Order: sequence, then C-alpha cells, then structure tokens
Amino acid sequence: MKYAILGSGSSANSYIFEDTDYSFIVDNGFTLKEFTRRADELGFDIGKIRFIFLTHRHIDHSRGIGALSKKLKIPVVMGRDVHFDRTEAHRIYKRLDVEPGRDYSFEKLEFSVFSISHDSIGSVSYSFKIDNKIFTIITDTGRILDDMEIHAMNSDVLFLESNYCPQMLADGPYPLYLKQRIESNEGHLSNNDAVSFLSRIHSAQPLKNRMTYLCHLSDTNNSCEKVESIIKESMPESFRYRVCSKGELVSGINF
Repeated sequence: MKYAILGSGSSANSYIFEDTDYSFIVDNGFTLKEFTRRADELGFDIGKIRFIFLTHRHIDHSRGIGALSKKLKIPVVMGRDVHFDRTEAHRIYKRLDVEPGRDYSFEKLEFSVFSISHDSIGSVSYSFKIDNKIFTIITDTGRILDDMEIHAMNSDVLFLESNYCPQMLADGPYPLYLKQRIESNEGHLSNNDAVSFLSRIHSAQPLKNRMTYLCHLSDTNNSCEKVESIIKESMPESFRYRVCSKGELVSGINF
C-alpha cells in the first residue's frame, strides 16, 4: 500500500491512502482540478477512491469534497453532528454518519473515530487499519484528548499538527481575537504542545518504530526551521519524523 499528504496548512488539506484494489482520502480542501493534479503527480489512481472522510467543515478541509464525491459517485464519511444546509448537502453524492468512540468496518477498511477539540461542530478524526498497519490523523485540535493518546500510541504512522510557534504568534500580525482563538482549547496545537505529546508517547514506547509527520504548519506563525529545532532539542535521535511545509506534496514511506 502507499499513502501521501497531498497538502496541509491553512489553505488546503488532504491525505490519500491506496491499497491494492481501493483507496480513500481524508479531507479535500482543493478544487477538483488541483486535487486530481496532485494525486496524479504522485501516481495515485483517483478512480480507485471508495470513500472520502471529512474531519470538519472548515473550508481548507471541505472545499472539494462535494465535487469529488459527485464525480466519483462515492460517499462522504463525517461526524453525525456535522450540519450542512440543503444547498450544501445537495452537492454531496451520499453522506455516511459516524460517531466518535466507535469502530467501523466499511468493505475492507477498518477504522476508529475519535473527537477532536476544534471550533467546528461535529469535528472528528480517524485511525485506520490497513494491511496490519495503523495510520492516525490528529490535526485541528486545541488540546490532546485521552482517545487521541491511545490511538497515537497504537499507530505505525502518525500525522500530527504542529501549527504555530507561540512566540511567532505573539509577535505576529494577527489581531488579538484570532491569536486567542488559535491558542484556545478549540484552536490548534503549538510546536510545544506537539513535541510534549510526542515525547510522552515516545518515552512510553521507545522501541516502537513509528513514523511521524508534523503537518498543518501556519505559514505566518510557524516555520519548518522552528519545528525542526524543537524536535532536535526535545526528541532522541531514534525518533523518525518529517516536517511538512504548507502545501507540500509528501509521499509516505513504503512498507
């Protein structure tokens, strides 16, 4: 199987996973044309996509889900409390509701759903089991919840938000209300939050050969260099990771 980050950050987010005879994506903040271009560039066959998983309604995660689901005639999986008005709902081919705290099996795909702490009603995220490997996505959350830690500990591949550097945010151009929103429990994880979490789970499982992707970096309030620096200061040399810049296409490691 193979996987990739088609882009992450404040503009557009999407993750793609492809096994032998099917594939699926998590979020699509890209237009149909741009999503197709990015998937093609990394060698993914969009005709194999069977499901679109939505974490929450913010436009950088949901912009392209309707057009893609209609084109491919595939369902969009989302939290049961996510609300679309009639016009928006009509743009989606089919909706499948899921609940946090539950495990599911759709065709060959097994996954768990858990809550995230974000300012969008019905926000959830997912942990997938594919070919005996576990992939977990934890972004767009202002704090780490207990379920997140359990799923991260079990993961072979972890996609974790490292959204902002606290000092850059404090000194940056954003208005106070927006800074407070980002720092809140329903905002985003800072570099410090992310590394503290990673240090905790790595210490608990020092021999687990997990791969971590640090993603959803702000281009105004963060930089790859800031994330690299705090990782090198806080994590052991055995820690496997990749820092993903805004909008970057990142192919996953092979299994």
